[in-house]
Amino acid sequence: MKKKLKNLTDKILKFLEEEDRVREESLRVLREITRSATNSIKKIHHEDLENSKKELETCIKKLKEIKNKLKKYPEIYYQGFLHQAEKEVIEAKAVYEIIVKKDIPELDDFDPISYLHGICESLGEIRRYILDKMRKGDIGNIEEYLKIMDDIYYFILNFQYPDAITRSLRRQIDYARAIIEKTRGEITTYYLFKKKEI
Repeated sequence: MKKKLKNLTDKILKFLEEEDRVREESLRVLREITRSATNSIKKIHHEDLENSKKELETCIKKLKEIKNKLKKYPEIYYQGFLHQAEKEVIEAKAVYEIIVKKDIPELDDFDPISYLHGICESLGEIRRYILDKMRKGDIGNIEEYLKIMDDIYYFILNFQYPDAITRSLRRQIDYARAIIEKTRGEITTYYLFKKKEI
């Protein structure tokens, strides 16, 4: 009996130690991915699209690797920090696709719920992009970007399921509606102000 317990102890300790090592390593990599995704968005706003795309591609590659690694460890995979990093990557990809191609990214291998959160959060960055263009007097296609924001909002409305399933997506939907209406109001005010100047 003692020998059996010793063998079981060794096996379980080995598994837990390995899982703990993988968790710590994953947290480090996921923090790096999150920082890189944020930097990719910054580069978009600084009109450095080439380097933004490179950073984004690196993020996506690292994310795929870490997701494959964590599939063996469901306790880590579903803890929440993978979702946080993934939605940041999706947000960066969405901002890039919307600004460069006036389109949204494909679902591909992304987690569907992380995808919806990332798409939702990208609207804040599109708002910033619109406001920057207005500030510079470059208003040629701001209505087009506002329409994209509307289209994304109506797309997200299709997925109003309980928060336990969608990881509180309803809160993101409310956020999306608020920033779209605020942006619409600011564009309208801008046009009215310009009209008075003429």
